Amino acid sequence: MFIKKLVEKASIKMPLGNSLDGLKGSDVDPRLVFHQGVPSGGAKFAYDNIQKILALSTKDGRIKLFGEDNAQVLLESKEPVPSKFLLFIQNQGILINVTFNNHIEVWDIDKKLLSDVYIVKEEITCFSVIKHSLFMYIGFSNGNISVLMLDQEPWHVVRMKYTIPLSASYGNSTEESDDTVVTHVLPQPAAESQRVLIIFRNGQIILWDIREIRSIFRTGGKILQTRYNETRKVSSACWVCPFGSKVVVGYNNGELFIWSIPSLNTGNSLATDYNSQNTPMFKFNLGYKSDKTSIGSVKWIYAEGKASRLYVMGGSDYAPSNLLQVVLLNEHTESRTIKMGLHLPEGCIDMEIISTSSKHRQNYFILLGKSGHVYLYDDNLIERYLLQSQSKSSPSLPKEVVVKLPLADSNITTAKFISNNSNFFSSEDEYYNQLVKNYPPLVPIETNLKDGINFSSSNFTGFSNIRNMYITGHSNGAINFWDATCPFFTPILQLKQQSENDFSLSGIPLTELYFDSNSPLLFSGDQSGMVRIYRFKPEPYASNSFMSLTGGTKKGTDHVIHSMKLIKTSGTVICMNIDHSSRHLAVGSDQGNVSVINIDGPSLLYRKHIASEISTGIISLQFKTCSLHGFEKNILAVGTKDSSVLTLDGETGNTLSIGTIHPKKPSKAIFMQVLDGQGEQTAGSVTKDGLELKEGIHIEDATAKQLYILLCSEKALYVYSFAHAVQGVKKVLYKKKFHSSSCCWASTINSLSDIRLILLFASGKVELRSFPELTLIVETSVRGFTYSPPKLKSFSDSQICCSSKGDLVLVNGDQEIFVVSLLAQRNIFRLLDSVSCIYRKERMPSQEELVPGPVIHKEKKRGIFSSVIKDFTSSKEKHAPLLEKKDPKESIRELSAIFSNANFACNDNVDKPTMDENQLELNIDDIDLEDHVEKRKEQSILGALNKKKLAGTFQSLKGRLKEMKGNNQKTSVKEGQQDQKDGALDQIKKKYGFSSSSNV
Repeated sequence: MFIKKLVEKASIKMPLGNSLDGLKGSDVDPRLVFHQGVPSGGAKFAYDNIQKILALSTKDGRIKLFGEDNAQVLLESKEPVPSKFLLFIQNQGILINVTFNNHIEVWDIDKKLLSDVYIVKEEITCFSVIKHSLFMYIGFSNGNISVLMLDQEPWHVVRMKYTIPLSASYGNSTEESDDTVVTHVLPQPAAESQRVLIIFRNGQIILWDIREIRSIFRTGGKILQTRYNETRKVSSACWVCPFGSKVVVGYNNGELFIWSIPSLNTGNSLATDYNSQNTPMFKFNLGYKSDKTSIGSVKWIYAEGKASRLYVMGGSDYAPSNLLQVVLLNEHTESRTIKMGLHLPEGCIDMEIISTSSKHRQNYFILLGKSGHVYLYDDNLIERYLLQSQSKSSPSLPKEVVVKLPLADSNITTAKFISNNSNFFSSEDEYYNQLVKNYPPLVPIETNLKDGINFSSSNFTGFSNIRNMYITGHSNGAINFWDATCPFFTPILQLKQQSENDFSLSGIPLTELYFDSNSPLLFSGDQSGMVRIYRFKPEPYASNSFMSLTGGTKKGTDHVIHSMKLIKTSGTVICMNIDHSSRHLAVGSDQGNVSVINIDGPSLLYRKHIASEISTGIISLQFKTCSLHGFEKNILAVGTKDSSVLTLDGETGNTLSIGTIHPKKPSKAIFMQVLDGQGEQTAGSVTKDGLELKEGIHIEDATAKQLYILLCSEKALYVYSFAHAVQGVKKVLYKKKFHSSSCCWASTINSLSDIRLILLFASGKVELRSFPELTLIVETSVRGFTYSPPKLKSFSDSQICCSSKGDLVLVNGDQEIFVVSLLAQRNIFRLLDSVSCIYRKERMPSQEELVPGPVIHKEKKRGIFSSVIKDFTSSKEKHAPLLEKKDPKESIRELSAIFSNANFACNDNVDKPTMDENQLELNIDDIDLEDHVEKRKEQSILGALNKKKLAGTFQSLKGRLKEMKGNNQKTSVKEGQQDQKDGALDQIKKKYGFSSSSNV
């Protein structure tokens, strides 16, 4: 799933005090561990109604799957190309993705892998799957149609010999302006194995008989010549009848028509040819035409003739108030159209109707916005509104629900991720299994789940029992602690921003967090410069220590929090660091102020302003205790936003260095840290995120061991000598410039007694480099994994943090979470396999999930749509008897036999058939007269032909044999020889159950 480059340089300047024998390329395995939520850049929906799997493809070639029990999986195509068509092979665990470069991808959902990529040279313009089969139709821009089949072990695409060329379906076009691009190939409901509806972009609608290999009905053409000679082109279509007698077609000029199509179940099933029609049976007036809004998509939901609905989505770049409408197709409808408009904050690019897997079937209408947000409507409320809109007490208009992560009610403004050092999983999986099952789903695949976060538990006794913990600060000032032991982050504690005397929520956004698990202490800084110090009680906590998202009062946290103190600093807090030996906390602000606080007071020891002519702001602070000039000094290293580094006396705040050190061409700095050359941080120092603090080694002599200052800016990496920096002397030991893209985030990790540097670039590239020599160890990119740094006086929509073990967590707004691991053999989560199980082989379709049969109603007063649905709501007397349903397996076997044979001669131009469209080529020499056991039907096209057609073929063949006799008199063919051929023909007919020639 990653584009990975392992680069190890052989020749490099040897590091000072470090060894290249530490982390090797084999110790590194960058990978996406889990993705939660809705991926950004969504493009297409697909839905498996039996397996209850919703697929969402993106513009960069990713496919997200949502299943039962909160299962989620993210697939990634080989190329970052958007989807043109996305369809499930229902209940087979197969997803077909047709990309814009005309590649047909076959995804095995059970194995979560790309099984096959079938490359098509032609431009694919439509795609459909034949129900209950592995056959697919693909339509091309040249008007031709081909048939594909999925073969197993492994799944791969096979192109069948059967084709539907343009000249056979459409006929020879006499107008150069005819747009004969195939836009839709729709197998006819209740006759999928016999007929298919072909719709061309110019409006022509053709009903094709698969077995007779010819078009049997034509409509939709002449009506496209409008009063003002405007060009109408088909933009969308779908069936609006369970038996395929009605199809709705939308056009690019906003018109929407319903066309009548001959069906095998609507009274004329005995007819073999139908008269063409050029007038639609119904024209909608939904306002799209007046707005010149193209009909982008149509969806129909069947409700057994009671309240069937048509969903219509406009395809315009702008979003008028009637962009999305729902129309009631009901025989009880009065004289005017019953419709409703759904008012969304943005235009939509796709829609789908999904249902729950509970006993009481519940439908949901979901939409994909242009921004990538997913909106959800309760379809029951839509139905109720349409049915009751004519009454005196009209219900309220249904409201959309934005699908988002159940993290919190406010935006995340700062975050930290702490991962446990142990790789051992305890036996508490049952507890986390219950959490996963009760976790609120993004997409309501099941209705027996709870609506919101409510994970009350008696198992939480303290932070030490949690394998991974995620801490978030929010725009409303709240601090949330999340158990990240399993892939779904669950809340365990909330602290609300408060003063010592006022416990109400102040609502000032948090900008920095610092958690010391050894003390335990939590420090928070906000936009106003207020610093809060939370001191926790000793563990274990009482069994009622769990806090829900609705808690957070002093009474609710006094069994966890020992005390909370406040101290005011100047400017928005950007960074914090603690010195354990002196119990001092350093705080840096965006105004260039450095404040040092005595934690035990708390009291402000001093405040130092660092001036800058380029850009003010303190990005990093590091304490360092060492011997300097024979005296032990507590040194505070300060990194500023303009890429300058200076040192202060940690006790007094006096400047130690003569001046600052900085690059010749300063750029925006994003990271600074003081490190030694043995993979350990200096005394009291921590990683940038302030996680997993460990007491470092106290250095008595700065020259006894090489110390480094690591500075990362948007343009380059620098490694300075710390000893020289204290004296104000710039000594660059290592340097690395960035050429292709600017760096936007950096951090360090500890592994195998080594320090490694993680870099994230604006392009999405992730690099892991050695320290201090800055050698590239691995380069990778995770598709969709991009970070946008905060802009001036605003917060970023994405928050990224890293544990000391190389586990990255990126939250993009309220939509998605990426968890990426850089090191090999890192098992971050419990239950990862369980929450990634999408396909269930034992899943069987229920009766409600199968295609419903016709509903017989008594004669009632009919409204404007009575003719639209009369074919499945009227009485039996008005229609011919319904055809006996064939065994689907038998129909598929017949289709396999038909599709396996070339119905037109094969040549490079399939648009030129070599026979008449009403005639099937049959050679008498190809017929076996032996009296052995009949071969399987799928091995011969004859087994798939109905007797009436075969009888006509024999009669035609007899006439052709007589013509051969008349035309070949010069060869002196005897009459007896002809009689022998006639006798042979009689044998053939007898073998297939027909009478002799004299009786035909």
